[in-house]
Amino acid sequence: MRFLVLILGVLPLPAFALSCMPFGVSDAYLEAAAAEESYVPVLGNLSFDPALVPQVDWNNQANVPQTTLIPATFEGDALNVRGVAQPFSTDVVLEIGCAGPWCPSPTPGRNLAFLRKTSHSYVLVVGACNGFLFGDPSEEQVKQVKDCLAGRHCQPSTPR
Repeated sequence: MRFLVLILGVLPLPAFALSCMPFGVSDAYLEAAAAEESYVPVLGNLSFDPALVPQVDWNNQANVPQTTLIPATFEGDALNVRGVAQPFSTDVVLEIGCAGPWCPSPTPGRNLAFLRKTSHSYVLVVGACNGFLFGDPSEEQVKQVKDCLAGRHCQPSTPR
């Protein structure tokens, strides 16, 4: 038995990978609606310096920050319950969360997002597995959010 333990102890372990549940716009809406904080669904242009997004050095994974805050701005529309878009422009703190060496890669440009309102600003959370940002959203994704806002069909991506 000791021989087997010794052999297993020196064999290389399989690479660990991040496994995430599917997370779509309806999931983000439902999570935001259930939160104690207030969220604003928005559609428009998110601007920030992409050079500030954490890049993983695979030879030094321990140095990947768990959280990175990036100043950003949003210009576009806030979506409301009636499906009416209202012009909306604000500064945003883009909060990027990494899980070990796995980090999201948000990009500036047209985005659908859910901004968390704080006492003095808005925060946009993007994680390794999920988050409140959907880059270059399809018309179907926008329709899903509008349906959720109007109280129509709003189901999670997969049963939870």
